[in-house]
Amino acid sequence: MFESVTPLKRETLQSRVHEQLCDLILQGDLAPGQTVTVATIAKALDVSPMPVREAISRLMALGALRVVSGRSIGVPRLGLADLTDLRRVRLEVETTAVRWAVAAADDGFLKRLEALLVAMEEAESAGLAKEFIHANYRFHFAIYGQAGSPMLLEIISTLWLRINPQFHLLQRSGHYRVSNLQHRQMFDAISARDPEAASIALKCDIDGAYDVMKTSVGEEGDSTS
Repeated sequence: MFESVTPLKRETLQSRVHEQLCDLILQGDLAPGQTVTVATIAKALDVSPMPVREAISRLMALGALRVVSGRSIGVPRLGLADLTDLRRVRLEVETTAVRWAVAAADDGFLKRLEALLVAMEEAESAGLAKEFIHANYRFHFAIYGQAGSPMLLEIISTLWLRINPQFHLLQRSGHYRVSNLQHRQMFDAISARDPEAASIALKCDIDGAYDVMKTSVGEEGDSTS
C-alpha cells in the first residue's frame, strides 16, 4: 500500500533549530526583557531565517517567546495569573516525577545528582546567575528523567520553557541560596529513598520561587500605577 512513499527524515532543520532555541531558554541564555533578532539567531546557527521563524512560531504558541518588534523576539515577563497557574500544574506533575525517581534511584544516579548540586552551590556562591539557572535545570531534569516516563518529561519540559527564564528574577532577592538549601534537602531525601520527604522539599522549592516572583510582579504593578 505504501511502497511508493518516500520515508521522511526523522530530524529536519526546523526541529534542530527548535531544539537549539529550547536549549538557549533552558540553559538561562534568555532572560525576561532581553531581546534577540531572527537574523542574529540565524547567523549564530548558520541557517537561513526561515527555519528560525518557524521554530519561533512554535515557541510562541507555547508561550515561551513573544515578538517584541517586527524583527526582535524575547521572553515574556509572566503576570501573576500565569505564575499561579504554572505553580499549580508544576506541583502536580513535578512531585509525581520526583516520587517515581525515588523509586528508580540507584548509586550512579545519586552520584550524578550530587555533582549537579555542587555545581549549583558553586554558581550561587560566585554570583553567576546564568550558570546557576543552567545547573538548576540540569539538577531538576536529572531527577525527572530518572522517573522513567518520556511523556511526563515532555510535559515538564514544556512548563519549564515558560518558567525557567523567570528564575533570573530570583537573584537579586538572594533566593538562589534558599533554593539550594531546598535542593540539598531534596537530594538527602532521595538518597534516603524517602519519596514523601523528597516531594515536600520540591514543593518548598517551587512555592519559594513562586512567592518571590509574585512579590516582584506586585512591586512592578505598584511602580507603574
